[in-house]
Amino acid sequence: MRIIFLLSVLAFGIQACTNNAKEETSLKMLQNKVDSLNLFVQKMKPGLGELMTNIQLHHEKLWFAGTGLNWKLADFEIGEIKETVDQAKEIETDRPETKSLTMLSEPINAINHDIEKQDINQFKKDYGILTQTCNTCHTANHFEFNVITIPSAPTVSDQDFKTLQVR
Repeated sequence: MRIIFLLSVLAFGIQACTNNAKEETSLKMLQNKVDSLNLFVQKMKPGLGELMTNIQLHHEKLWFAGTGLNWKLADFEIGEIKETVDQAKEIETDRPETKSLTMLSEPINAINHDIEKQDINQFKKDYGILTQTCNTCHTANHFEFNVITIPSAPTVSDQDFKTLQVR
């Protein structure tokens, strides 16, 4: 009886060790997978330059939508700018430049208001303020060589920015 008991304890102990080894192996494999995915995400995230280029494109499209009185498109473009600014703050937390992005909030809010009111004259003024704020941010962060202007011609020539007419 004693031998059966000892053999049972020994078998249980061997099984427990085997289960612990399997569990440790599974945890190591899981950690390796997590580390691999984290590395992949880090490689895939856009840099601050790519995010700023995205903002610049939407800044341009916003101008042509607003001056074309396409208020729905203007609303979409200002939303894209805000979304990209928020994304930059979230992704590029280690960059000191992202702290300056809060200065864009007031001009963005003003343009949102202009779009709601469909006020083209105030839109043009506030767009100028937004453009100057971009340049102020660039200067404050030692990127003064990157000067943003009110666009003269759209770089995306395959989009109609004017108000859609019912046909």
